[in-house]
Amino acid sequence: MARLKRGLIIAFAICLFLIGMASVWTPLPLGAILMTFATFLLIANTRNGRALVRRIRRKWSFVDRQMWWFEDRSQARMVRVLKTTRPIEARLARRSSSF
Repeated sequence: MARLKRGLIIAFAICLFLIGMASVWTPLPLGAILMTFATFLLIANTRNGRALVRRIRRKWSFVDRQMWWFEDRSQARMVRVLKTTRPIEARLARRSSSF
């Protein structure tokens, strides 16, 4: 039963992401919101989703900075999930710059 629920959540997240990509060019930023929610669902439910976001954050620093910004302003549950995608290099750099 748990595997079915997880599979349905992943399928829902992929559909949301695709709908978000299709509607990101509209005047309202609904597509970006849908893509963000879908990404959060994938991070929370799949190991491959976390690894993909971690690679993207490691490769593109502007995405990593935006994720840090989002973590600072999010609820505790979301922050806990988003912290799992932090690249180790970014964690060490941020820790050393705070001293």
